[in-house]
Amino acid sequence: MEFLDIIPIWVFFAGMVIVVLAASELGFYIGIRLQDRGSNPGESRMTSSVVGGMLGLVAFLMAFSIGMTIENHGERKTMVVTEANAIGVAWLRAGFLDEPDSKSLRVLLREYAEIRMAAANQKIELASALTRSEQLHGDMWIIIERNVRQGNDTDVMVSLAEAVNDLITTHSIRITAAYKRLPGILGIILIMSTILSFLLVGVASSADRKRDTPAIFLFAIVFVAVLMIMVDLDRPQEGTLTVGQAAMADVLRQIEPFSH
Repeated sequence: MEFLDIIPIWVFFAGMVIVVLAASELGFYIGIRLQDRGSNPGESRMTSSVVGGMLGLVAFLMAFSIGMTIENHGERKTMVVTEANAIGVAWLRAGFLDEPDSKSLRVLLREYAEIRMAAANQKIELASALTRSEQLHGDMWIIIERNVRQGNDTDVMVSLAEAVNDLITTHSIRITAAYKRLPGILGIILIMSTILSFLLVGVASSADRKRDTPAIFLFAIVFVAVLMIMVDLDRPQEGTLTVGQAAMADVLRQIEPFSH
């Protein structure tokens, strides 16, 4: 649901609560008007059945959507660990090279890890991080190619080349995982269904011509809060349910004493 990214989560939460409460109030007003026009008593029972069906449908859509976002969130967390491991392995195998290539490659790997961490923590723009990451891929591979051309084609060199190649491959997979979001059309359907459900709740609650404001308010808060869990999970580095970078931080901590 990239179209919602421009709206902060707390603003979206407050806005949705206001909108669904307004929809409920509008529904109550519509229900009163229908009664004043002499609607049949059976219509109230029919409205209650429709409300039950709509709420069930919205609950199903929420469960389906949250399931998708949890899966995407878990994939992003796994890719952080995978990439951290790939950096660590490449850094260790860089020690097989002679100086100054060994140090040069390790410096590049450390910068690479720092950029990935900074991008995840929103300290630098994602586009800049991706551009620099790809430049570092090229710089790393130049070192590998130079050593191979100089006749260093041993099994150890092959293992280092594989480690750097795995690092580059992991980058592509992680980027794919980062851009894997909940389909926008599904988000729109879910939001519109939620608003329509509260409209019908308002119509149904007008049967006895008495507002149950506290109950409707609490229901709106809880309902929208569940919706916010889905929105939060769909935003990798914003909100409370972000993708942890502990694995990357651990790699940086381990290689720090050997980077100078």
